[in-house]
Amino acid sequence: MIRRILLLLLLGVTISVSPVLFGSEQCMSVEAAQETGFLTPGKATFLYMDTKELKDTYGDEQIKFVMQKDGVLHLMSRNGKEDYLSFTGYDGTNAGIGYRIRKVYTMFPQMVFFEIIADRGAHAKNCGYWIVGKHDDKWVTYVSIDSLVNMGYTPWEWHQIKTEMNSDATGRFILISSHEYMPPGAQFGYQLKHAVDLKLQLFWDKEAGWFGIRRLE
Repeated sequence: MIRRILLLLLLGVTISVSPVLFGSEQCMSVEAAQETGFLTPGKATFLYMDTKELKDTYGDEQIKFVMQKDGVLHLMSRNGKEDYLSFTGYDGTNAGIGYRIRKVYTMFPQMVFFEIIADRGAHAKNCGYWIVGKHDDKWVTYVSIDSLVNMGYTPWEWHQIKTEMNSDATGRFILISSHEYMPPGAQFGYQLKHAVDLKLQLFWDKEAGWFGIRRLE
């Protein structure tokens, strides 16, 4: 049974484990979901102030992300002749905006996407979220704030967004939205606490050829 679980994990299959007791032995029942697992990503590059450009590759294609003076982020060909996608704050202003960009990898099949998280201010208030990649050889946005709104995200309220990929060795891609609050009796900024207001799982739906989202809490 343990070998079976390890094999499922290596294949990037999401599993849920529930204990079942038989006498003094504890066995595990495994339920496999037909979803593509995600690999642990690398560190994100933050485009803000002095860092305005990120050069990267997508397969054999040379690309770059460029943050312009107006705070709009562009995904372009390396030579700048092709402007594929643009990104801007969903709340109508780009004052103090910054963009965290990192590659996201799946396994079985192997695919590559870019995750972009926009925030502003010392407390990193979220003002944008995107997952982009190629579809039918064209750059598209697979996930955006609008996708999260459909799952209960409230875009005009104060949130932070962070994501975890393969952090529990199951290949899961978890998105967590939280907000700051002052606990009773607190008076100073260092006493701020965070409360999770939305937790989602993003996954690649092999049949649909697109990202799916399910709400966890």
